[in-house]
This record gives sequence, structure tokens and C-alpha cells, in this order.
Amino acid sequence: MTQQEQMPLTDVQDQVPSEQTFQALDLKTIGLQPEDYHEVLEAHKELADLTQSAVAEYGKNIAVKTSSYTDELLDLVQNKDLDVTGQKLTQVVQTAQQLNTGSILNPAKSSGFLGSLFSKIKGTKKSFDVHFNTAKEQIDALVHEVESSQNGLRARVDTLEKMFGGVQDKYKQLAVYVAAGKLKEQEIQRKISQLSAMEQDQQTTQQIYDLNHLANNLEKRISDLQILQQSAMQTLPMIRIIQSNNLMLVDKFYAIKNITLPAWKNQISLAISLQEQKNSVQLANTIDDATNDLLKRNADLLHQNSVDTARANQRSVIDIETLEHVQNTLIKTVNDVIQIQKEGVQKRDEARTRLQALQEDLKHLVLESNSTKPN
Repeated sequence: MTQQEQMPLTDVQDQVPSEQTFQALDLKTIGLQPEDYHEVLEAHKELADLTQSAVAEYGKNIAVKTSSYTDELLDLVQNKDLDVTGQKLTQVVQTAQQLNTGSILNPAKSSGFLGSLFSKIKGTKKSFDVHFNTAKEQIDALVHEVESSQNGLRARVDTLEKMFGGVQDKYKQLAVYVAAGKLKEQEIQRKISQLSAMEQDQQTTQQIYDLNHLANNLEKRISDLQILQQSAMQTLPMIRIIQSNNLMLVDKFYAIKNITLPAWKNQISLAISLQEQKNSVQLANTIDDATNDLLKRNADLLHQNSVDTARANQRSVIDIETLEHVQNTLIKTVNDVIQIQKEGVQKRDEARTRLQALQEDLKHLVLESNSTKPN
């Protein structure tokens, strides 16, 4: 550390800002009230020894505390309990949805036409009890786990409330340090103006330079504190949002546990009764349909058998159509045979004539052959 940084500017340090000077600041923007004047004076004393180190560390403690609150808030935002609780609520709903009436009220088909209906009516209640008890055990276990998470969420709401008050306090303390810094900055500027009006020598020029350097550093430090103050102000609605989310999650689960699930169980019970009624009506209608179908089929069969029997009784031993067919076939057979015989006679006559011609031709050939032999 240089001698300049260690040596305070005594001409500035003893000045105490008046209450009127304090109230002349834009207190509303800073976040203070006129009654905060004495707190500002206490913070102002930290700049009594106006050195570079004093300016650099001005408000450091309060800034560190504010930063710690921000880190703690981020830890809460990232806390996995919120996700875990939400997941368990989802599991409750999914487990409840597994008990859909469609799968419970429609068991596998049994053999036989009426056996399926009787089995459906008989097994509906038993099937539902098995499914419901299994799902209920799962839901009860999940409810117990979520209730444990709820206790943690409610506890964090209280923690966040304390944090909210702490951040408000730190916001005001930062405002106090900002106001005190601004007052000290005004004092430095007045001193620079006074020195600038004096006859300039090397010492005066150096003092003006040092004061300007301090004023710039102090202005930068005040700006940093104002940024921290704004960050603290932004933290407040974040805390409220997290609190609200926690409470909404707790309330939502209460609604599911105390309203949704009981109503759902009641509706399932009603669905069972309505399905039993539906199955009974279907059974009655099926039996009536089967009875009517049996009577109709028997009546149709009686009519067909009676008609066929009457026709068989009135039928001759040999149908006239059969006699006609036999006679016509006989006549055609005789006629065909006679025709074939006539054709055979005619063909044999023609053959004899042609045979005689062949014999004559052969005879002439032999005679001619004998007459040509030498004597």
C-alpha cells in the first residue's frame, strides 16, 4: 500500500453532512426516509479516513451478506424436492389412471355363449376389488411420501419469509451506504472546487488530482452498491414466487388427496353398479333373443318338414315324366337300330356291286394275258 493510500485527506474527513443536505438527496429513488438520517451518519463515519483502501472496502460487509442471501436463494430454487414432489403427484395420478373401468369391467371371455355374460357379471366386483386394493396401496404409499415432502416445502416457506425480511433489511442498509457515499462524494467535489479556486502550486495540484481519483473510485463503489441494491430488490419477488409455488404445490396435493381421489373412488363405485346393470340388461336381452330365435327356427323347421312330407306322400311310385322318358328312349332306340340296319343293307349292296366290278376287271386282265403267249 502506498503512502498516498494510507494517508487520509484530513481536510475532508471532519465534515459532517447536515440533515438538510441529506434530505436534498433523491431519498425515494435510493429507498430511504428522512428519519434514516442518523443511520446514514453512522455509515458516513466509515469514510472518515478517506483513503483508497477505505473507498475500495466501503460497504463490503453488507455486500457480502447480500450475496450470501442470493446464493441461499439459488440453492432453494435448485432444490430437487420440488421436482420430487411433482413427480410423486404425477405417480399418484398415473396409478389412479391404471384403475380404468374398461380393463376391470371387461374380463377375458369364457367358453360358451351365456357363460361369458354370467362370468362378467359374477367377476366384475371381485376383479375391481383386486385392482383397486393394489392401486390403493400404491397411492397410500405415495401420499405418505408426498406428505413428507409437503412438510419440507412448508418449512421452506417460513425460511423464505425470514429471508425476505433479511433481504429487505440489507436493501435498506445498502441504501444507507449509498446515501452516505453520495454525501461524501459531494464533500469531495466541494473541496475540489475550493482547491481549484485557490492559487495553484504543486501541492495543491497534487491534492486536486488525488481528490479526483478518490471521487472517481467512490462514485464507482457507490454504483456497485446500487447494483447490489437493485439485485436485492429483484430477489424479493423471486422469494415470493418460490413461496407461492411451494404453497400452490401443497394446496394442489391437498385438493387431489381430499377432493379428487375421494370423488374418483365414488365414481368408480358408481361405474361398477352401472356396468353391472348394463351386463344384466345385456344378459336378459340375450336370453330373450335366444328364446325367440329358437322358437322361430323350430317353426320354420316344422313347416319345411311338413311340406316335404306331404309332397313325398302324394308322389307316385314312378313319375309320369319318367315313363315318358323311358318310352321316348325306347322308340328312339328302335328307330335308331332300324335305321342302322337299313344303312348296313344298303352298304352291303353297294359293296357287292363294287366287288363284282373288281372281279370282272381281274377276269379280263387274265384273259388278255393268256392271248398274248406264243404258240
